[in-house]
Amino acid sequence: MTRFINILIEIFKLSATPPSIVYPVPLLALLLFSLSDCRNFFCLLLAILFTFASQAGINLWNHVNDVEEDTLAGKRNVFIESPEVRKLGYVISVLLYFSSFVLLYMFTKERISLLFFLLVCAVTWIYSDRVFFGRFFRRWKEYYLTEIVTYLISVPLYTLTVWSFFDRIGLRAIATAAFMTPFALSGTFLKDIKDTSGDEMAGLKTLAVVFSPSTLLRISITLLWMYYLEILVFSITGILPVYTLFGFLTFPALVYSTLRFMRNEWLISFDVVGAVKVMVYSNLLSLSLIVAGCLVLRP
Repeated sequence: MTRFINILIEIFKLSATPPSIVYPVPLLALLLFSLSDCRNFFCLLLAILFTFASQAGINLWNHVNDVEEDTLAGKRNVFIESPEVRKLGYVISVLLYFSSFVLLYMFTKERISLLFFLLVCAVTWIYSDRVFFGRFFRRWKEYYLTEIVTYLISVPLYTLTVWSFFDRIGLRAIATAAFMTPFALSGTFLKDIKDTSGDEMAGLKTLAVVFSPSTLLRISITLLWMYYLEILVFSITGILPVYTLFGFLTFPALVYSTLRFMRNEWLISFDVVGAVKVMVYSNLLSLSLIVAGCLVLRP
């Protein structure tokens, strides 16, 4: 019994790896709640439950299908060490996908969100899958173009899906999904750099394998500039509440990081570790300021 509990604890840890603003930190749900007209905290609780369950399912499905790459990279986890636990991971992941859909079906305020979430489920499943489609076709995460397509589809549609727990999907929801897409993609272009050697050994053509770290850093920074530009435009034009401009207060941090990277000729080295930290934490602070501004100051 103790061993089984320990296994469940390890699976739980993997479900929250890598940590994100979706899960285990419910920043996305808080952001959409603050930008919507909804102030019903029960809806917020439902949205958090949905994001936790769905993201945990996506993460676990990715981990149980990544055993080969993780082994080559020298990583250790319960899925690598035990085929039986791997099967349990498959089951739990499917249950989390299913329970997320049921929760959405029961509480969404916009029925089209069911279609949106089905598309998110499909692309995230195919992205990682090695059991079904992956036996015959290259997994989407193994090729940089389909990797990008996955995020271009899943990020805006997932954002709109979570929004539907609070309100009908309109122009404000679409604008929010629009600025969240470059925000999320900026991290996507950097996340696999640490796994480059393992991906190369496995014969993958991921972003980190195909492009140099300098190129990926340039793209990531460009996407963040787009994020701030969209916040500025949508706030000034009234599509989003004016208090969304609080998120623009961290823009000088991006300018600082950009200049540091330029002076270092876009090389990722110890000389720019500080600039990377400033970039990461200012991004999170930007979203947090939007949440605080809209919740505290909006009537």
